[in-house]
Amino acid sequence: MEFTNVLPGVKLVKQDEAGNEEELFVSQNDHVIVKTLNGREIKGIFMQIEFARCLEEDDIVHVHKDNGENEGIPFDTIDDIIKG
Repeated sequence: MEFTNVLPGVKLVKQDEAGNEEELFVSQNDHVIVKTLNGREIKGIFMQIEFARCLEEDDIVHVHKDNGENEGIPFDTIDDIIKG
């Protein structure tokens, strides 16, 4: 058997104020919309999550935006991530 494709992905678990959980599976190259706490909406292709190396740092979601630029969005600034 031969591998023809390998895509890294992550499982994100979101929880609302009432404690209800929702799981979201995001793979590399999925189209996503990242909504930030300050009202920004970043549309693009999910690339990866850069995990923090220590407690003082924040995990970062990397997105290739629709305008062709790449952006790293720290988790502590994200309000929601949805597939788009």
